[in-house]
Amino acid sequence: MRTRDIPKDRWCDELNTFSRQHEGWIVRVDVSGADGTTRTQARDVPLIGVSCDAPKSDCIAIMAGSRTDDQLTHEIASTVSVAIDETDTGAERGLRIRSADGSETRVEFRSPKRTDEVDGMPRR
Repeated sequence: MRTRDIPKDRWCDELNTFSRQHEGWIVRVDVSGADGTTRTQARDVPLIGVSCDAPKSDCIAIMAGSRTDDQLTHEIASTVSVAIDETDTGAERGLRIRSADGSETRVEFRSPKRTDEVDGMPRR
């Protein structure tokens, strides 16, 4: 597995691209605390998107779910790093977002594939 770190001045652009390419992909969202505990925020739900407030902001939000009453919005304040995890073949496995408090949020695809291997998404 490889990790591609994203420079802070590219977070918004990269997250917008990531969201467009992977909207609707099935994800799991896990949060690991600085103390080592991990809790699952969402499992096997479609990704809606990942965004930052503004180009110089350190706040990032992850949106996932399928229905209005079933959506998760997980906000990460004081983000210090954003990275994309990739498989050895170059497929994006998901995101890793670290916060100043030592916590880490991971968004992982159930089935990582290179976007050029995906045949499209079914209409909703």
